[in-house]
Amino acid sequence: MTFRQVIIPFTGFQQSEAHRSSFEDGYFDHIARFQNAETLTYAPRPWKTNVQHLANQHRRQGIERAAILSYSHGQAAAVEYAKYAHSIGIDINLWIACDPVYRPTWLPRSTLAQILSFRAMLKKGTIKVPDCIARTVYMRQEHDRPRGHDLVPSVHGQTVELAGVLRSYGHTQIDGSPQWWALVKHELEAWVNPKKAVPYETALET
Repeated sequence: MTFRQVIIPFTGFQQSEAHRSSFEDGYFDHIARFQNAETLTYAPRPWKTNVQHLANQHRRQGIERAAILSYSHGQAAAVEYAKYAHSIGIDINLWIACDPVYRPTWLPRSTLAQILSFRAMLKKGTIKVPDCIARTVYMRQEHDRPRGHDLVPSVHGQTVELAGVLRSYGHTQIDGSPQWWALVKHELEAWVNPKKAVPYETALET
């Protein structure tokens, strides 16, 4: 079987493969259903994943494009994956982020370095979306801290959309909210099955 595209979710700081989480449940309930002859899906990868090794594996297997998802500090892995994957020829068409939390790019993705990521607890903050990501859609909450930061484009014309701000879910609950998974389903359906351009003559007939 030859896959052409891949969907990869990256977990948050306190989540891991050793513990069940809402993000993991959401994968099996929603994301796994998109796996088909052309589309490979991954169960949520730890935010400390070596993303260069992962991207290299995808390139060896002939993957042409990728959609990435992230929760909380998983945005750090998503950003690193996107930059490196793009540099080796994989198109990053979509990033869907859940309550993305800032983490300095120079800071190692390790538990011991967490104390240096103090901006994660600040109310205001922004995260620049790498210019290689075509479309970014995200959702955040304002119930407690760490509070998701705003994603902003890094180049003119880049699509970055805030799909909603939830006030009834905290940071540790938002990745299980029906609003978040409805967004994921909507975006992935469009990504896996993109609308084909309609010929001009055909459009006139409709």
